[in-house]
Amino acid sequence: MQYSIYSVSHLSFMASASVKGYFEITTGCIIYGMVGVFLVLINDMGTLPIMFYKLLIGVIFLAGYVYLTGKMDLIRIKGKRKQLLLLGIFKLLTIYFYFTCILYSGLSIAILLLYTAPMYVTVFSPFVLKEMPIRLGIVGLFLSMAGIVLIVDPSNLVGLGLGDMHFVGLISGILSGISFSFLIMTARYLRDEYSGFAQFFWATIFCVIVLLPFASDVTVPVLKGNFMILLLFGVVNTSISGVLYFSGLSKVRTQTASILAMLEPVSGIFFDYALLHSAIFAETLIGCVFIIAGALLAVMGTMSFRKHPEFET
Repeated sequence: MQYSIYSVSHLSFMASASVKGYFEITTGCIIYGMVGVFLVLINDMGTLPIMFYKLLIGVIFLAGYVYLTGKMDLIRIKGKRKQLLLLGIFKLLTIYFYFTCILYSGLSIAILLLYTAPMYVTVFSPFVLKEMPIRLGIVGLFLSMAGIVLIVDPSNLVGLGLGDMHFVGLISGILSGISFSFLIMTARYLRDEYSGFAQFFWATIFCVIVLLPFASDVTVPVLKGNFMILLLFGVVNTSISGVLYFSGLSKVRTQTASILAMLEPVSGIFFDYALLHSAIFAETLIGCVFIIAGALLAVMGTMSFRKHPEFET
């Protein structure tokens, strides 16, 4: 009798923890989907200075969270340091290309091209991780490719020319998906050595150090004028979303978290339409369905034999 009472209470605790985990991951992904809103509100700053101040503010608050909660062991540096450095490089490239695409081609297109990453993982993982793709992953690959064709429209891409800003945005979006795929594969290689939070923290530290020279590209008046937005951008979009996501990740299965992360592109498109009043074309919506379906198939294809890495940049 005592055992059954313990079992019921234990199951109840596990269920409530899972519900909390779902809520935290969902909230974190939705918040991260607001990145385009913050970028539009920042004036007279280039992509690299925006990245620096956003990540600097975010990592300061993340460090404060680790210190105040006494979780210093969470970010202890262990082995595979070269790969940890590589993770930072891919994070830097991903954010740069992603932000560039948002500024020149809009949030909806940028966030969808970013989430073509599972397609590239399917292509490159046999060579990088020696993991052969399975049937679902291949189907997801072709769905994502169809989505890219619908969104980018190669015929228009050729007509735009190298000097067109939309062309630059689209190419940057494609490159963000490729670099994000290498970030995912590097994270997969590091998962036995570092938690997702530790990877997120140290990759952000690396980005801040590399971007430090660009801090002076902004004049003091411009920095003062954008300070509150940058503060919210760093605290909300980096720290709070990151803490919520990785806190939730500890309470639910990694595969479930990867599927919930698909809320990020959906929320991004919603914010782009509802808050920024951007036009959403039929081709973008159909491409959205194809890319998200392809990403979901790629994620589900990993469930039977391995964990899928965290979808956070």
